Amino acid sequence: MGMMGGNYFNGDWSSAPDYMKQMMQSYYGGVQPFAGFFGIAHLIVWVLVVSLLVAAIRYLWKKGGK
Repeated sequence: MGMMGGNYFNGDWSSAPDYMKQMMQSYYGGVQPFAGFFGIAHLIVWVLVVSLLVAAIRYLWKKGGK
């Protein structure tokens, strides 16, 4: 959104425009009670993705060996 407005703050919070700070603060303030869950969910998703990739590779390896 910063690029659309012509302000290239590149993710630096201190140089972000005031309207962007207000918008993001109200968003993150509403999800703050779930902040601990997001880290755990992120880890669980990556474990599932890696295990799915390993299972797919093993399946294709066995199928190719026949």
